[in-house]
Amino acid sequence: MTGPEALAAFRQSVQDVFTLTCLGDERQYRLNLSAWHLGTIMVGRFQSSALAFDRDAALVATSGLDHLLVQLYVEGGFAGVAADHSVVVTAGDVVIFDLAQGLKTRATDFTNISVLIPRSFLAHHCDDASRLHGHVLPANGAIAAMLGSYMRALVDRLPTLTPGDAQVAARSTVALVTTMLADQGGGGFAPTAPAPLSPFRKVAQEIDRRLREPSLDAASLAQSLGMSRATLYRTFQPVGGIADYVRRRRLAVAAIILSSPANQRRKIGEIARDCGFASESAFSRAFRSAFGIAPGQARQRGADFWSQPHLLAQDNRSLDFARWMRMLHP
Repeated sequence: MTGPEALAAFRQSVQDVFTLTCLGDERQYRLNLSAWHLGTIMVGRFQSSALAFDRDAALVATSGLDHLLVQLYVEGGFAGVAADHSVVVTAGDVVIFDLAQGLKTRATDFTNISVLIPRSFLAHHCDDASRLHGHVLPANGAIAAMLGSYMRALVDRLPTLTPGDAQVAARSTVALVTTMLADQGGGGFAPTAPAPLSPFRKVAQEIDRRLREPSLDAASLAQSLGMSRATLYRTFQPVGGIADYVRRRRLAVAAIILSSPANQRRKIGEIARDCGFASESAFSRAFRSAFGIAPGQARQRGADFWSQPHLLAQDNRSLDFARWMRMLHP
């Protein structure tokens, strides 16, 4: 597609993933894309004129997406910020984004291949996938070269795969990506699933198990896990501390619950309690502070997103990308 119509279509398609701004003359804008939903992962090839991509805190809260995005820049690149650190990507680089965090980038004319993986797939392979947000594998490194070669081959073959072959490709891609990312982003990944749980993952799983308990804190975690408080604090110091991690995890889970159509009838106070907040007012304050909008606004945006019968009635090829992402399952 070309021109303002192409930009408008792309903007609408990814409205719950990024806010797009054209960096050139909209009349000259060009877009060429292909995307494949493989049930468990999504793969896309995007060729576009220069764009600015913005994923702010409010969008993180309302989109309900809990995925990692792995991108190979075949041509072009971008400069920007992921969370609070700068990121620069050039042709041949592979970059990883955690869609539970914000980012701002300005891309030149580009071609990229994107693989979207639900976070749940990484549970047995990494301690904290958020450490990979904005991590770049340079083009002159072996990992980027091998992973890039695979991603190119994948999009070349996807149009001809049978549904059965596509499922095999999806499983193989997840296995390859998690293995290729071993020891990246501060050592957050373990190369094989059977490896013993690290102290971080052990605590993180206990936090998720007890998330609805208002009394959840460092002291109770240390006691239940037989771990000293000093060790607990030291383990979580790289990610902002144990209290901050618990708060962010509660808010992230609450945002995903609020955005789901399955929870439209649940009261916000009930969701707040299920995520460990002592009261609805305390939850609302924390949610607004983190995401810049009220929980009710996040819920309404999720409802608006799903209540588009003209889109739901169309075949899968016409569904927008954010809806596809929400349909991914382990």
